[in-house]
Amino acid sequence: MPVASDAGRYIDRPNAFFNALLTEQFVLESARSITVTESSSRASLYLTTLSSSLVAFGFLTHTEFAIGFLGVIIPVIVLLGVFTYERLVETSLEDVVALAAIQRIRRFHGRLLPGASTYFMTPAGRHAPNELLDIGHPASWSRVFFTMSSAIAVVNSIVAGAGIAILLNQLGAREDYSIVFGILGAAVLAVLHGFYQLRRYAIVQKLVDESEALDELEAEL
Repeated sequence: MPVASDAGRYIDRPNAFFNALLTEQFVLESARSITVTESSSRASLYLTTLSSSLVAFGFLTHTEFAIGFLGVIIPVIVLLGVFTYERLVETSLEDVVALAAIQRIRRFHGRLLPGASTYFMTPAGRHAPNELLDIGHPASWSRVFFTMSSAIAVVNSIVAGAGIAILLNQLGAREDYSIVFGILGAAVLAVLHGFYQLRRYAIVQKLVDESEALDELEAEL
């Protein structure tokens, strides 16, 4: 019997390669499933914390502890929202990269035999009949505002805006001015979150596009 270190001399390398491809695709699909599960869990944790805090505040609304409670809980919720948002962006990018790798494997399978591409349909064009097309390939920059991470960012920006309004009001600012500055603060924070996410997506998409270009070049050689 050969030892493990010498096994490479005896294996059927083409079959080993195909088995490795299948294993890699299974691992990538599992990774995508994990990112979706983690994203849902983190978003649920943030929203549950926010809703529970609002319920607790409801019991303290007419007491002298209401403002003190808000002074403590709003920074905590905003920080949790920032951490949640950052991780949601990361998991969405991990999902995009895993999907790009899966599509690359599918393109390889589609080139094994003439006509094989019929059974391994891949995105081609902005209106391709593939439900995976828009993942990581938004048709418009506005699509960034319809992701899970953007939803958390908008909610967290509103919480931060409310905190700004309350703080200004407690410092002596007029109520209408406090509300206006709170709304402006929430809007600015939401836009900054959007630009940050767009920049992160652009960096990863550039790497994915370069990888796909190399894949097409290898296919032509």
